[in-house]
Amino acid sequence: MRGLVLRVSGLQSIVESNGQYWQCEIRGRLKSGRRQTSALLATGDWVEFKKTTDSTGIVESRLPRNSKISRMSSGERPYEQVIAANIDQFAIVVAVKHPTVSPGFIDRALVTAMVGQVEPIICLNKIDLLTGSQSCDIEEIYGSLGFRILKTSCETGEGLEVLEAILADRMSALVGQSGVGKSTLLNKILPGIDLPTSGLMKKHDRGRHTTTSVHLHSLPKGGYVADTPGIKGLQLWGVLRHELVKYFTEMAPYVEHCQFRDCSHIHEPSCAIRSAVKSGSISSLRYEGFQRIATSLPRGSEWQN
Repeated sequence: MRGLVLRVSGLQSIVESNGQYWQCEIRGRLKSGRRQTSALLATGDWVEFKKTTDSTGIVESRLPRNSKISRMSSGERPYEQVIAANIDQFAIVVAVKHPTVSPGFIDRALVTAMVGQVEPIICLNKIDLLTGSQSCDIEEIYGSLGFRILKTSCETGEGLEVLEAILADRMSALVGQSGVGKSTLLNKILPGIDLPTSGLMKKHDRGRHTTTSVHLHSLPKGGYVADTPGIKGLQLWGVLRHELVKYFTEMAPYVEHCQFRDCSHIHEPSCAIRSAVKSGSISSLRYEGFQRIATSLPRGSEWQN
């Protein structure tokens, strides 16, 4: 049987197939070999499984992924942690106020989406907190770069219908730091989230640490949305320091004009990107984000596979 993985916890998963939910274990041969990721399956994976009872099964194989959202897992020997697979859209939820917007988180999330070949969307939530003619710098900076911006308010309902329309019939994931209102947004567009799976979820989660489990919810108008709780940071995976600049698309055209071919764009003289920042052609806020991310990335052989 073929099914979609809605949730993974340890070596157990919840799989949906033809409107029915199955609690599946992972077959031994999937667990063999050197581990290269922190999980064998991820939310959003399509799998082939064999049923063992009317509600349980064993996952035989994972089908090829067409996209993924990944980050580096913590630990002495880091692995790629696939947050969600086969995602079309990555909605980055930030609050215009309370808490203060974190451009650094937005930049990391945008790069994460682009690396995984997923369309990013910036959702500016709590827009009702802006009074009068107040504007949001984030909208101006990232909107001018061509990123899709959506403004929402759970208090007034602004933008909620647009958000529903954007999510409909697609595979999406929502990410946001604590306090930005991501869970409230989900509850607004999905009241009584996944009631059909609630009983199975309790059984599946029994005795497991699930505060960071990613769950894929079906949408009333078609499609799915993945909730990503517990995502405090997004340490990039699969990007080397010299590759980062290509994901800051407004900076990439300047690279060929730098004096040094291996310019890091951080401290070298005659750096075209640094000159563009000084002239105002590149946002200083974006450049500061680039610097912070670049210094956290490996140069080359430090990646462990």
